[in-house]
Amino acid sequence: MIAHSPDQYLQGEVAEADDIFDALADGQRRRLLLDLLDCDLQRVADLSGTSRELTNAHDALLEQVFSGQLEIAGVDVELIQKHHVHLPKLAEYGFIEWNPENGLVTRGPRFDEIKPVLERMENQRTDRSVTGPFTAFRE
Repeated sequence: MIAHSPDQYLQGEVAEADDIFDALADGQRRRLLLDLLDCDLQRVADLSGTSRELTNAHDALLEQVFSGQLEIAGVDVELIQKHHVHLPKLAEYGFIEWNPENGLVTRGPRFDEIKPVLERMENQRTDRSVTGPFTAFRE
């Protein structure tokens, strides 16, 4: 039998909490996760036209677009970020499973860990009739 110190458990809990907080730190990721509360299957639009060409071009150019230093007509920056930043991050944490081939997103093996936080956020948003600091979770 392997003995675990209390510090090992605490480190694991902190790492899990860090994953949850990081996953919720961005509005696109929060929206996607909140949408999975209601429906366990989501479809993400595929990149098209200029957006696809940009992502196939060069990482440095993509970073300039993400940072707002460069604007290119016809580029859907939000969708590119979803495909190249947010979906991979949520999949890496295990909160979602994402199939880029067909654009399908489902709840991942760790979704139940984040679900209580999402439910609390959703309840905060829907239970308040007055605008407050915790009502704008869906940016």
